[in-house]
Amino acid sequence: MNSTTNTKRNTMKYLGHALKLTLGAGAALGGSYLVSRIKEKHDTETSMSRLEQMVEELLATCGSDKK
Repeated sequence: MNSTTNTKRNTMKYLGHALKLTLGAGAALGGSYLVSRIKEKHDTETSMSRLEQMVEELLATCGSDKK
């Protein structure tokens, strides 16, 4: 009976370590995914801002040519 109890304890200990490792890896992957999405959104907003600026410059140039 003692051998069975030790086996169960060891099994639970290893499963606990495996669970902690899996949760840690999941948290790391999830965090890196969120950071990459935020960076991508920032890059997109920067590109859109630059495009808006270029359009405004073109409209200003076209407007001054017609006068």
